[in-house]
Amino acid sequence: MAGGTPIPIPQLGEAFQGAGLYVARARFGYGDTANSLGGASDGLDVWSDTQETAALFNINSSNVFVHHVSFDVETAFTASVTLTLGDGQDADGYAPASDIGATVISTGVAWSPGGVISGSDKTGGTYDRGRRYGSTDTIDIVAGGADIAAGKINVYVVYSYAPGFAQASTGGSSNT
Repeated sequence: MAGGTPIPIPQLGEAFQGAGLYVARARFGYGDTANSLGGASDGLDVWSDTQETAALFNINSSNVFVHHVSFDVETAFTASVTLTLGDGQDADGYAPASDIGATVISTGVAWSPGGVISGSDKTGGTYDRGRRYGSTDTIDIVAGGADIAAGKINVYVVYSYAPGFAQASTGGSSNT
């Protein structure tokens, strides 16, 4: 079972001005559920030592547009661990496991959907052009392939407050 607390989006205390872009970061990685190794003591917001789906961000407004999600692997994960980034509708909607490469350090380069990192084209997920949330949801990381005994990843979400839009079924947005 994952430990820690997902980062809220929009974050408390922010005054939305309609045109502002905001960035939130969550750090995920190894931590045991007894909280004796890793976890918060390693500066992680959310941690796990098993294969599971863990919420990184709580989308707590129906008026949020996520422009893109990017990440960098700070510490290589245990061999065979795979990570995907998505939400309650599409588990790899932001980044499939083939794009993340959890067992390889990103060397300080943050990758974003549809981009290029280390000379390798990335395919991106369903939401590589953003997603408007019409209801509350979570942005999740799915750890699979093997239990986690090492690793850290930083996940960044660029979002804005977007009232007056309705969620399209394809993950994009449409004005209503």
